[in-house]
Parts: sequence; C-alpha cells; structure tokens
Amino acid sequence: MTTAAALNHPFQRAAWSAAVAHINQSHLEFWCEHTSTDSAPFRKLSNKVQSWLRGELKSLANLERFQQAFAEWRQAVPEEDNLGYRISELCCAALYSAAEAILDPDCDDLPLITGNIDDLYREMSELSDQTQELQSYWQEVNEALLQILEGAEQPPLSRDFFELLKELDTSLFGL
Repeated sequence: MTTAAALNHPFQRAAWSAAVAHINQSHLEFWCEHTSTDSAPFRKLSNKVQSWLRGELKSLANLERFQQAFAEWRQAVPEEDNLGYRISELCCAALYSAAEAILDPDCDDLPLITGNIDDLYREMSELSDQTQELQSYWQEVNEALLQILEGAEQPPLSRDFFELLKELDTSLFGL
C-alpha cells in the first residue's frame, strides 16, 4: 500500500508531512546558513504544527498566522539550481503541507511529496552509490511512521511519534 493510500485522514497526513519536514530540517538549516537566510519562520511554523499534533495548540487562527508568515518567507527565499536547494524546498513543501492538512481537511499533498522524494533519490543516484542505502532507510522510517499513524485521527498524537522523531538523527538524504 502506498503512503497516500495508507494515510486517508487529514490528521495522519499532517503528522506524516510534519515528520518529513522535521527529519530533513538539517538540510534547510544548512542551506539557510549557506545563503545567509534566517530560518526562523520555518522553525516557528514547525513548532506550532508539532504543538497542534501534541494537542497543545487549540487556535487554528494562530497556526494560520504562522503559516502565512512562513509562506511569505518562502516566497522571498532565493532559488538555486542545486540538490541542496531542492531538498530544502522539499522540507518547506512538507511543512506547508502539514499545516495545510490541519487547516484544510481536503488537502492531500502526499503524492507530490513522495514523488519529490523519489525524484531526489533518482538525482542522487547519478551522483553517489550510497543512494540505495538511503532509500532503504527511508522505507524503514516510512513504515515506522505508517505504523504509528495507523488509526490516528485527532490530537494528541502518541508519544511514539515524537520519540521516533527524536531517534532519527540522519535526514532522508544523509545529513
């Protein structure tokens, strides 16, 4: 079963997308350092999304305000034609999708995000022979996420989800 088919509830899609953003945040931070860009809007929205997943944030207007600030920041970020930028953009897309799934239950960007991950792995396989190991790692992480998110439909999300995020010290792309 594909990720998109397994996660048919907006809460599950939000949590999965937030996890992808969190796991790959190191790429965004590295890229922001490289371009002298402040990543605060990303971090703030990520914190709000995770607070909502924990059941701590009740105000969707508050979340929407942070999502809007993040969207404006993302529009102003300089684009580059390199793998680092594309991984950072995946991270941003995943975070935006997480917030959007919370605010709009019909939002389902999972096929786009998983397609983007697959495209990045294809591009990386042309540059390195370690891509297969990273893809296997991603499959393990994704399976763990799907297992944790099975049946989850409202906050708070189980501790297992947040424990998994703490344990993952390598991004999907090896940073």
